[in-house]
Amino acid sequence: MSDFERVASVEELQPGGRLSVLVDDTPVLLLQTQDGYRAIEDVCTHDGQPLTDGPIQDGAVTCPRHGARFDLATGKPLCMPATGPLTVYEVQVESGAILLRAAPQGTRVEPTASASRDLKQTAQSAAVEPAAQNSSCSTGTCSTEVGDDCQSENEELSLDQKMIEALRNVIDPELMINIVDLGLIYSINYDGRKAYIDMTLTSPACPAGPQIVQQSKMALERLKDVDEAVIKLVMTPPWSPDRMTDEARDLLGIF
Repeated sequence: MSDFERVASVEELQPGGRLSVLVDDTPVLLLQTQDGYRAIEDVCTHDGQPLTDGPIQDGAVTCPRHGARFDLATGKPLCMPATGPLTVYEVQVESGAILLRAAPQGTRVEPTASASRDLKQTAQSAAVEPAAQNSSCSTGTCSTEVGDDCQSENEELSLDQKMIEALRNVIDPELMINIVDLGLIYSINYDGRKAYIDMTLTSPACPAGPQIVQQSKMALERLKDVDEAVIKLVMTPPWSPDRMTDEARDLLGIF
């Protein structure tokens, strides 16, 4: 087994933060979660794209492109379209430096104990003295004071808005545009904790249809306000490029 390699200092990675680093020329996603430091290969086994900006929830990271999820402790793929595992890395913290080493395939790597202690000390310090610096949320979409709940801004969104933002994480694998900007979502409704979505496809024969529907369902059911999402495919009115946002049209070169 190779030796540990220094990749960063503890000052570079704040609680809830993430860094993309290199270990033996392999991209690695380094995280400081509530449980401690974790590290996992930063290359989705489905399409080879980075996981750096992917949502992290329930001990797993989700690819922001096609929705594949990977267990942070084992690297095991948890859902399609990924089938191959990622390498996970052991973490050591020594003299203010973070060191990584690839774990054997199939190994379950738990959060580093020293990192957990660092997190507890940080939390205690924050409770004694007001934070003087801003800390970016792990989602990368908001900035809050250290010690604030990263979701506080999102809590102000209505459930409709939360569902729309969740569906923006679902990408059409052929056009590589999210399904909201493509105009595939026709209606969003909910009854209590059950969501009902009417959506369409760019073509009735779209081969990625089942994948898009499943990923939409999963994206919605990851919301804490949604227990079940019911996705209904409708083809009337038929989809046309006119339904796309200006951003999507620009990305596809449609003027």
